[in-house]
Amino acid sequence: MIRRTKLYFIIAIGLFMVASLTITVDQLLAFKKAVAVAASSPTSEVQIPVLCYHSISDAKKGEYIVGTSEFKAQMKSLHDHGYRSISLEQFDELMKGKLQNDGRMVLITFDDGYRDNYTNAYPILSEYGFTATEFLVTSWVGGSSYMNWSEAGELYRAGWDIMSHTRTHPYLPLHGTKEQREEIAGSKQDLEKHLPVPANVIAYPYGLRSAETVNIVAESGYTYAFTFDDGMTTSSQNPYLLKRLFIKGEMDAQAFERKMGY
Repeated sequence: MIRRTKLYFIIAIGLFMVASLTITVDQLLAFKKAVAVAASSPTSEVQIPVLCYHSISDAKKGEYIVGTSEFKAQMKSLHDHGYRSISLEQFDELMKGKLQNDGRMVLITFDDGYRDNYTNAYPILSEYGFTATEFLVTSWVGGSSYMNWSEAGELYRAGWDIMSHTRTHPYLPLHGTKEQREEIAGSKQDLEKHLPVPANVIAYPYGLRSAETVNIVAESGYTYAFTFDDGMTTSSQNPYLLKRLFIKGEMDAQAFERKMGY
């Protein structure tokens, strides 16, 4: 009887150990699965190159003027490396985590609204299937060196975003609240008067802004604002203090590739 009781006891201990081992293995598998999911999940911060151009011309040289052949070489480089341009709507989805970042997206922007963006940059971008965002100074539209509303409208219909660079391109922080609001909210009104799209993104002239400037931009209905601070744009940045990569006129192919990081 004692031997049988001892046998039952040994069997019970064995079953307990097996059960304990089973639980441990299940827990281990669950843990490994959780780790695998975490490792495959995207990081919380999104990063994207936002290129900042001004004039695209062979007529003159300067830090803010990129030659047409250099510009074409840069766009070809982007294309050959598998990059595709995105719209501001896609940019918004990317920043909010609604669009998966594959590391091959680029937002191309132009400041001021030079007519050569229409005559020179537009055909080159179209050749590679790219579009861009044009930040217009609304009081300059139709001037001798700047595109008119008809040309801006054509770019819009071709998939470009046409957004604000204020009314007169002032040093915003040097002006009072009323003047800044006229420049910021006023340019938004100008754009929405001529184009059938909400103007909800702005680029600060010279990249200059104050805390008051940023507040006025937000109050005026803009969702994003770009500075002239050089660097990659990330989702962790203040949406009203977004960086861009400034593309200088004298930048050669190697310098451009270093700027892009490939």
